[in-house]
Amino acid sequence: MKKTAILFLSLSTAVAVNAQGLPQVDPVLEPTEVVKHIKRSAQTESSVNVVWSEDFANGIPADWSQNGTPATAQWEYRGPNTTPSNATGGRGNFSGINNNPPTNTPILSTTASNGFMIFDSDYLDNGGTGNFGSGTAAAPHVGRLTTDTIDLSMHPSLELKFEMYARRFFSDWFVAFSTDGGATFTDTIEFFDSDAIAVNGATADNEVALANVSSIIGGQSQVVMQFIFDGTPGNANGNGYYFWMLDDIELRTPPANQMLFTGWQGAPPHDMIYNSNGAEYPKYGIMHTNQIVPVEFDANFYNYGTQTQTNATLDVEIWDVTSGTPSLLSTISAPGCPTLASGDTCNFNDLTTPTWTPPAQEASYLIVYKAVSDSITSAMTTSTDTFSFFVNDDLYSTDRNQVDNFVGTNSANPEIIAMGVMYDMSNEDPNGSGGVVYIDGININLSALTDSTADIEVAFYDTTGFAFNAGFPAGATAAYRKSFTLNGSLIGTVANFSLQDANGNPLVMPNQPWLMIINFFPNATDGVIRIANDASFDQPDISTVMQLADGNWFGGFTSDAHEGTHIRLDVGAPIGIEETEFGDFSMYPNPTAGATKLEFADGGTYAINVTDMTGSTVISIEESVNANEAIELDMSSYPMGIYLVNIKGENASKTVKLTVK
Repeated sequence: MKKTAILFLSLSTAVAVNAQGLPQVDPVLEPTEVVKHIKRSAQTESSVNVVWSEDFANGIPADWSQNGTPATAQWEYRGPNTTPSNATGGRGNFSGINNNPPTNTPILSTTASNGFMIFDSDYLDNGGTGNFGSGTAAAPHVGRLTTDTIDLSMHPSLELKFEMYARRFFSDWFVAFSTDGGATFTDTIEFFDSDAIAVNGATADNEVALANVSSIIGGQSQVVMQFIFDGTPGNANGNGYYFWMLDDIELRTPPANQMLFTGWQGAPPHDMIYNSNGAEYPKYGIMHTNQIVPVEFDANFYNYGTQTQTNATLDVEIWDVTSGTPSLLSTISAPGCPTLASGDTCNFNDLTTPTWTPPAQEASYLIVYKAVSDSITSAMTTSTDTFSFFVNDDLYSTDRNQVDNFVGTNSANPEIIAMGVMYDMSNEDPNGSGGVVYIDGININLSALTDSTADIEVAFYDTTGFAFNAGFPAGATAAYRKSFTLNGSLIGTVANFSLQDANGNPLVMPNQPWLMIINFFPNATDGVIRIANDASFDQPDISTVMQLADGNWFGGFTSDAHEGTHIRLDVGAPIGIEETEFGDFSMYPNPTAGATKLEFADGGTYAINVTDMTGSTVISIEESVNANEAIELDMSSYPMGIYLVNIKGENASKTVKLTVK
């Protein structure tokens, strides 16, 4: 338990930055972020006492003021009788007004019909023309909207609540506080920092922001608040942009009993730990039935209410929704914190649950995180978040069937030229033996903006020796690679790319962890290749990787825009005769430095085919043997490495791995 420096809550989950060096760029995202909400119950809301409010029903209050930099950088009131009216959102050339259909919608706040406030940074910079700097207040600029003086001397405990809609390029959104009537502003809270809302990301259009401001303005008689759009951060690509809309501002008493999920010292509000290895093992949203591992759940939350909480803990409910009707399978509880004072945080050191191992059968689950205590029961808690989780006989993926954005080429500077996912296939396929798995293909969720003439290449690499930023060790080659040309029918779909051979047999790979890389080759001028991303959980570094044009490899951006990539392995069983029907045989020695023997329990005629990891055939023979007879394969003239030995009999087929050292 630790006193936290966090003073505010924006009702959107921030994601921790990856640990290794990251490119100092962020992606141009296609719409867009799915923002998670924590909604209070009607019972909790009814207990809130509003002590001051403003809904802009009569425009900007006469005793409010503005102080922009430059002076023309002004907030604007949009009401039912203004021009433009409250039916219009951002008017800048890049605000979405030119999309088909336009996406420059206004805030959907509770009282939007009465009007709202907007700092339209895009329009102030270019006047809607697209000519940067041609507007009335060229970026970089700062807009400051300042309230009148508010007497809060009778209210020692206070929270700030407002509704907002904002989209950022390079900008920040602050509320500053004064307790001397506006002479000085000594405290500032940032809402939705760049970890929570990435470059070109947006909040929901009815986002609710909360901040417990008791320690800042509680009991003060000369309080002034200032809403600040700061368009000065910038980089080489520019400053400012796009907008910030505000409505329904309230100061009110916080609830007595409420706990809220929060980031803590770089850790995200919620997490899942796979195979007891949170630092390296990927967080598969779709776990394959052959690769089941145990899972732990953890979280961080802080006491937002005014009362001390006792026996504060994390309950994780696991619901089976396979049939469509939710069924509660289990509730797993973390040890928790015996006491949690107002403003204190209970973190993952105390909020990690025991393990849960999913059954190795197809199923769809909902994982529900709940912050509870003696005063906040599971039934009444308002701090809940829900995530999807799947077990599948065919698919294996880091995504959870949720699309938050698309990322790929023309998404960052310098360009992305490859993306990949680590797949841990340590368990051999039960339909085979000798340490192999079978892969039918790859499913990739492609953006509708992807170049239909582009090429991609699928390549499998051993993970051994991979390092940021250097990438794969010198001389490392792909164990398998195959190229594909896209076409119009694949664009905007979950496209399947078959890895089967000409006879319809699946790709056979040794069972081990693999980095499966998609190399991008856009052929059109400024061609785009973008893949869907699921930002539900921050992945360990090696789980989802990307390569920039300078050759460096990274685990992600400085935001959560590249985490659960929609690149799914289609892990199939051998086509045709089930390999489990094959009679007993043995191969020894394995590994071998030269010759190896194949001994068959059953007599008959067998076709023996040996391939290297590029798919090239090195030995192809047919032999007739008696029961318990052995034949010899001489591998002394072949390079060291892994080979696949496929044996076909009259009624069966089996592939095994052979290591030549």
